[in-house]
Amino acid sequence: QGIRTLSLQEFIDWRLGRLSLSSPAVLITLDEADATAYSVAFPVLREFGFPFVVFADGRNFQESGMALTTEKLREMQQEGAAIGSRSMTRPQACDWQHAGLSGPDAALKLAERELGLSAQRIISSFGSCEAFSYPRGYACASMVENLPVYGYKVAFGLSEGKVQPDTPDYMQKRYVVRDMPAFARAVNFGSAADDEHVLQQVHAVASGHLPVSQPAAVDSAGVLVNVGMDAAESPDVPQLPVVEPFNDQPGEPATEVQGPIPAPVTEDIPLEILENSAPEPRPFCTGPAAGRLSRRTPDADRVTEEFTQPVVPREQTRVAVLGYHNFSNTKKVSDMLMRTSEFCQQMQYIQDAGLAVITMQDFLDWLLGERCLPARCVLITIDDGWRSVYTDAYPVLKAYGYPFTLFLYTSYLSGRGQSMTPGMVREMIAAGATIGSHSTTHLYPSQWKRYEEDSPEYAAQLQEEVPDSVVSLRQMFGNCSTYCFPGGYYTQPMLDALRACGVPVAFTVLEKKVTTLEDPLLVHRYMVFGTDSRIFRRAVNFDDVPGIKPTAQGITEARERAMAFFPAAFAESAPVDAEPRSEVPAPAPIPAPEPLPAPKAELGEIPEPVYFTPAG
Repeated sequence: QGIRTLSLQEFIDWRLGRLSLSSPAVLITLDEADATAYSVAFPVLREFGFPFVVFADGRNFQESGMALTTEKLREMQQEGAAIGSRSMTRPQACDWQHAGLSGPDAALKLAERELGLSAQRIISSFGSCEAFSYPRGYACASMVENLPVYGYKVAFGLSEGKVQPDTPDYMQKRYVVRDMPAFARAVNFGSAADDEHVLQQVHAVASGHLPVSQPAAVDSAGVLVNVGMDAAESPDVPQLPVVEPFNDQPGEPATEVQGPIPAPVTEDIPLEILENSAPEPRPFCTGPAAGRLSRRTPDADRVTEEFTQPVVPREQTRVAVLGYHNFSNTKKVSDMLMRTSEFCQQMQYIQDAGLAVITMQDFLDWLLGERCLPARCVLITIDDGWRSVYTDAYPVLKAYGYPFTLFLYTSYLSGRGQSMTPGMVREMIAAGATIGSHSTTHLYPSQWKRYEEDSPEYAAQLQEEVPDSVVSLRQMFGNCSTYCFPGGYYTQPMLDALRACGVPVAFTVLEKKVTTLEDPLLVHRYMVFGTDSRIFRRAVNFDDVPGIKPTAQGITEARERAMAFFPAAFAESAPVDAEPRSEVPAPAPIPAPEPLPAPKAELGEIPEPVYFTPAG
């Protein structure tokens, strides 16, 4: 169509009046700096010779499975890409609002990290950083005031429209291209009535002339269309100040940045509304360590309404995800089997230390940018579906009022042998438990490696273990929105299958506190073994916050209080009968997107899971 594709420098020159445009022009931007920007979009742009802009964030300065590496960004830069900033941690609207409520120092500190440190790293790696993309399109006065301080010349929101010469430098419009009609609107330089005609042209041209295989829609790509001949001069900006690395976590490196951040919501909030709005104050309350649970809808997982600790901006929260398996006071302990009494002692320490125990829904909302949590949180997960979870662990968790998540593999859910029954699971769900998938048969790596990842046999195995297990649990229990990799083993096709069946978060077995920069499909966990008490100690050690006794001593002292609070957990026999106390009706089945496989032949004794560690 003869539309000119601008580089970022040409766009800035046009804004400054140094470049005249005699024909319509577009500026192509990629917001997420995810791996698909390199594998899907980059080959197409390189084939056509189009310049473009990639907005990087904190993930891109460390190796991450789903984000672009610095090396790949440099390769894209050599082919005509400009690198802009999407901030360091992509804070949400509530983070900027709470910083503003806390005073000018807090707001300045947040701007230094999100705007200044991000620009400093991009300049160090790529030579310049002149453009900024507001995370989720959110712009507030504090951000706009500080953008020129750190050398940004333009900033882009998510408000749709053509850029005009008088468009404010730091409120540039864009078209967020999620489908062909959105693209047609962007490249239509006539009236709105011409959109359908342009769309027909786009389909006709694209159907026969794509240079490489390309999906019909590419997420996270934004197209900015610019028209006009003149531009107002941008104000002079001061020299980029030196920003020290920000670190609000003593004892940890200031440059720890990892994991992709959830895709943005295309929501634009006008600046004047933000300036005049008064955000709600952060909640503060008293009560049990787990807070008070509520159910938002009949089929949704529970959320916590209040905590004993104040809620903080998202990037200040760290979560220790604990992973357990089997429990007994009479059997020999192993990595996968813990004494019930020790488990009770650990739950007592969590209460003594004032750690907030969160639900899985709390965790998902926080990780995906929908809510804030206290600074130090614990998420309790239990794998496989051993009967001892119901007889030993559940009474302890119920006594302390702690929510927890069961990661079940569906072939081990019959009540035979040492497995739980669906009725036991439903009773725990009614008391606040959440269900996640742990595959269908708990395959270990050698079984996955029998076939090549691109073979039909591997695809069939993948369908059975991942999507089918999720659908089956949804039909049995009403909800299943998370997945736990058996033994921590995963492949790229597994990650793709999880996205396809609507699972936004999955868990591994690698130790580390979870932050807002966590890869949602590779979330860290502390696997608490029955043979190594140091793992739990590392998990609940949040740098010895003043007022909290050193972790090891505190755990030791918690035993006596736990024994006095819940003595049944220290008895040699199971504290309760092995049958559900009240059968909870099963929820109405959720229709599966595809028919489930035919049921297998009736099994005798269900095999127990086979485990491995990443090193084994």
